[in-house]
Amino acid sequence: MQSIGFYCDANSIEQNAMEQLQQYAQKPFVNDIRAFTDIHYCAEKALPVGVAFKTTDYCYPLITGKDIGCGVMYLKVNKAWWLKPFDKKAHFPALYLAHQKMTDDGLGGGNHFLSIEEDNEAVYIICHTGTRDRGIALYQHCLQLTREFSREYGQDVDFVHKDFLSAGFRQYYNATLTFGYERRKNFCIKTLLFLQKANYVRCDKNAIDKDYLHFNFKELEEEGDLNGTPYKMEDSIHNHVRFAEQYIMHRKGSTELAKGKTVVIPLSMSRGSLLVQAGSVAAMEAALNSCAHGAGRRLSRFDAMKHWKTVLKEKQRREYKERFRELLNRSGQFPPGYIQEFDFAYKDATDIFNYQPHLKKVTQTTPVVTVKYTEI
Repeated sequence: MQSIGFYCDANSIEQNAMEQLQQYAQKPFVNDIRAFTDIHYCAEKALPVGVAFKTTDYCYPLITGKDIGCGVMYLKVNKAWWLKPFDKKAHFPALYLAHQKMTDDGLGGGNHFLSIEEDNEAVYIICHTGTRDRGIALYQHCLQLTREFSREYGQDVDFVHKDFLSAGFRQYYNATLTFGYERRKNFCIKTLLFLQKANYVRCDKNAIDKDYLHFNFKELEEEGDLNGTPYKMEDSIHNHVRFAEQYIMHRKGSTELAKGKTVVIPLSMSRGSLLVQAGSVAAMEAALNSCAHGAGRRLSRFDAMKHWKTVLKEKQRREYKERFRELLNRSGQFPPGYIQEFDFAYKDATDIFNYQPHLKKVTQTTPVVTVKYTEI
């Protein structure tokens, strides 16, 4: 069994997740494996969420499940360009309708979101989503590959030798990851355009095309000027297989790090996000160039609903409703998907730095408005 590198409190890992992790560490060809602070059991596959591992000659293409290419992008605009606070009553319904036209297939379910957040100096548009139907199609392709390799190998296995993967497959895989990146970019850019048109951001409004929601901004530079508004974007990915020359990196719910790059670690819908960088290259490499991709769930979705109904007092529920009144349905209640993403469902964020010393804090944001889990 390979030694597991714990970037978390190993004693706090739920038993079923620990069993999954230990079993995976015994698999053939796994060289190094790391567990991060948001590790939790995954019923869908044998590997828990919140893990990264490295192999040399063999690839485990099914570890991500169907959410291949999922990641988080932020777009930052300095507050010097911000004209007024976002008015939820006036513009949340319009933003909700607009975001449905930003891509062909929506944000997706679960904890995917599009948000506007802020710190003292800047406003951030943050998008967490993946590759949707293309990721599902790629997963099915990977499943067929493992079946074909198993026949050649002589027994059922969940890995594939790297020589079995054609150049065309690697191109297809990487193109799918790029598609997820481009989707996140379109959500972020079009949200900025929405804010420009609604007079929240200083810009040249005459330069905005009225059909901007139907354009594809995938070629737009990550840093520049959009209609007179300076902006900066950075993207990170946390569900993928990365093919390097000397090794193959696998990440299931663990964020890819690079020197000098800022990545987003969402905390919860009601707590905002952490923006972090690697503190040193050596420490980053020891952590397999990875970190947690979120605070990590403290309560399952079922238990979060139970907590809302039976643990929170009525006064506390009213406080949530007052703070997020724009999310209430016609009956004056939150849809379950929002309740499951409130702060009580997630772990304390202090563990992120206590157990991941290779990270340094850039900033922490507070949420302004959030759109969640839409299907188109």
